[in-house]
Amino acid sequence: MSGENNIYKYMTTEGKVYGEEAMKYTMLQYLQKSTGVFNQDGMLSKSEVKRIKQRAKDGEKNLWHGFISFNKEDSKIIDTPEKCIALVKKTFNQFYKDAGFDPDNMDLICALHLDRPEHLHIHYLFFEKEPKVKNKRAAGYIYRKKGKIPFDAIEKMTERLNDYTLDDELEEKRQALIDSLMKDEVFSQAHIKDAVKKWLKELVEELPKDKPLWYASKEMKPYRYTIDLIADFVIETNPEASKANDAFRKELKEKQERLQEKMGGWYQSQAESELDRVQNLKGYEEVVVSNKSLHTVEALEWDYRRRIGNIVLRHVRDLQKETFQCGKRTYYKTNDKRLKCGIRISERKIKRLNDKFFSAVIDTFIPEMRSYHNRLHEIEEELEEKKKQEEWQNEQEELKRSKYYWSK
Repeated sequence: MSGENNIYKYMTTEGKVYGEEAMKYTMLQYLQKSTGVFNQDGMLSKSEVKRIKQRAKDGEKNLWHGFISFNKEDSKIIDTPEKCIALVKKTFNQFYKDAGFDPDNMDLICALHLDRPEHLHIHYLFFEKEPKVKNKRAAGYIYRKKGKIPFDAIEKMTERLNDYTLDDELEEKRQALIDSLMKDEVFSQAHIKDAVKKWLKELVEELPKDKPLWYASKEMKPYRYTIDLIADFVIETNPEASKANDAFRKELKEKQERLQEKMGGWYQSQAESELDRVQNLKGYEEVVVSNKSLHTVEALEWDYRRRIGNIVLRHVRDLQKETFQCGKRTYYKTNDKRLKCGIRISERKIKRLNDKFFSAVIDTFIPEMRSYHNRLHEIEEELEEKKKQEEWQNEQEELKRSKYYWSK
């Protein structure tokens, strides 16, 4: 990745082109215009690629490159970036685990090559962000010295990709049945609540009970996806809250697109800087930060997620307090009445807490939505004023410099 001719350049500047319309483009221009580069989280911006390339250059490490190739019949599975992202998201994490990697410690960059219409293929590059192998000679960690991927991990990945191409009629029928049932409001609500209770139970068991952790804590990163799911599903159980949440999300997206179109790269740099600041703000998880201190849509959206995530975490801690725990040194006989009684009491308390949680959706989540909705309306005016002020200051600096050089 450090040389002039590197794998990223190959992935994005391959000389062959796809179709008559693309003859006037280089492959890099065509990919940026039509497919771009991506990973399991979606399309990668230029700034994200820049950071990945920098991490690839830092320290000694292995970089693995390969490609996923499909025949003419199955090429339709990866003929758009969205389909490629779905495939990568469903298959790569397990591949990392099979190969002995930590999925959270991996950088991945992919490109869809269109130069062979009957033989589409995805090129990929991955490497470890941080060293994970203990250094036997000194304290700390080093990157693995041997870059060999176990053959059984590759075999499993190949099998996983083959399974992905199969048109499973039984699965389609099953999904059709679920879709028809989900249209029934009573079944849908029950299904949602069951899923939420399952995820809440997992968090109750997995999260530490000795110290309260908040959404912004670094230790909470592996759990944020589940917390977000719980919040979204709980909001879905109330039609009024669901409608308000959908409207707020739509407004967030429209405002973001408007600001990016209106202010271009200036807004993008502001957004990236502030998002990085709020995500790494020391003590952010404990301190209540006013959304008045947020000035970009990206930071506001993340902070909104943080707020509603903390609502879920407060409920999880309430459940932890009421969950029956067997004493480590307590011996229970078979069918012990005290044990059964303790479990039943715990289950009743947990049921009451969950019922209260679902019934209070409007009172719990709506105030947060309204607060962030109001702040969203103020952001554009503040940014425009800030940009004008910076432009005016730059003009003044230019004027001063021009006068100085003229006098000299």
